[in-house]
Amino acid sequence: MKQKATPLLDEHLLAVDKMKEAGTDDFFYTRLRARMEKTPPLLFPLKPAWVIATLSLLLLLNGFVLNRTIRKQQAGTGYNVESFAKAYDQTVSSNY
Repeated sequence: MKQKATPLLDEHLLAVDKMKEAGTDDFFYTRLRARMEKTPPLLFPLKPAWVIATLSLLLLLNGFVLNRTIRKQQAGTGYNVESFAKAYDQTVSSNY
């Protein structure tokens, strides 16, 4: 298949040939790297040891509060299986 060359096509091809590749300043990446390395310090360090310690402390605190809540409910209302079943309109056999 033979292609026909036209003046418009030649003009466009010359324009494409004269194009330059986009570039940046000589020190663009150096400045970018410096700006990325200059991050503000965190208020709380996110090192694994600190994260594990904090999560462990929160888990212990949660268990302590949950334990106290359950004990308070058991002491104050006589919380047992029968009262739980009654709250949900169920029946429980006492053969367990």
